[in-house]
Amino acid sequence: MSFPPVRLAIVDDHILFRKGLRALLSSYPGIEIVGEAGNGQELLELLDAGTVADVVLMDMQMPVLDGLQTTRLLRGQYPAVRVVIISMHDDASLVQTVLADGASAYLIKNTSPEEVRNAVLAAAGRER
Repeated sequence: MSFPPVRLAIVDDHILFRKGLRALLSSYPGIEIVGEAGNGQELLELLDAGTVADVVLMDMQMPVLDGLQTTRLLRGQYPAVRVVIISMHDDASLVQTVLADGASAYLIKNTSPEEVRNAVLAAAGRER
């Protein structure tokens, strides 16, 4: 059985990192990048304008709306959208909070590209 590609939005306030994630993840079969945003507010505006994302890969620390605030808003406004947080912070209590508030996964920014791919696919229900 063949699945349609996972529609992924990438949210990070660092343009170079965001573009790097886009280039990397768009090279994997089964992932389609549908949008980019520099913060949670920009993401919500994209979704409100009709962009359909299955998964959001989002930085934790951003201006305007950070990853935790945005995850909470997504749970209410777009409950079908899954969130994978990617952060430089390796703090167990923060990880627990983010997961309790609705994120599907929490990754550290030094994780391997394959782990990021696997987390995105798992959040969409395509892989474990």
